[in-house]
Amino acid sequence: IVVTSPMPGDGKSTVAANLAAALAGAGERVILLEGDLRRPVVAESFGLPEGAGLTNLLTAKASLEEVAQYPIKDLPLTMVAAGSIPPNPSELLGSKTMRQLLERLREEYFVVIDAPPLLPVTDAAVLTANADGALVVISAGKTLDAQLDAAIAHLEQVSGHILGVIINKVQSAQAGYGYGYGY
Repeated sequence: IVVTSPMPGDGKSTVAANLAAALAGAGERVILLEGDLRRPVVAESFGLPEGAGLTNLLTAKASLEEVAQYPIKDLPLTMVAAGSIPPNPSELLGSKTMRQLLERLREEYFVVIDAPPLLPVTDAAVLTANADGALVVISAGKTLDAQLDAAIAHLEQVSGHILGVIINKVQSAQAGYGYGYGY
């Protein structure tokens, strides 16, 4: 599953990390890939060193065993940081090597990929084309309908499957459940 958003700041990295942790908590073997090779934040959010990561895997400079990290004790969660920032993130993420890596990982893991936002760069659409689908994270009261429409159009252009939209940053007063009748 690719986790992305239309624009930066919608909380997609937090959603990706929490989704991976929740799946691991439910007993799934999960691998969280930090696929945002431009502005990685997931490793830092877990308090892990950035160091080697996905870029090193894709350029054959490291093995999965060398870059795998285990952020939560007693949970079957593996995390692969972004690694060094490459000059060509879209090409690397859309490469045959990346497709082969995802095929290999899906045999053993539930794969969650934190991807960059859809509108500024093509990376998330490229990743979604090689995944089962994408979750699109939007910010309540901030993301415009036109931005969401454009993000979905980017995914549809690569025949990406949209698994759903997650509305993030909902204020507690907005999130209340109510019951009643009125005219």
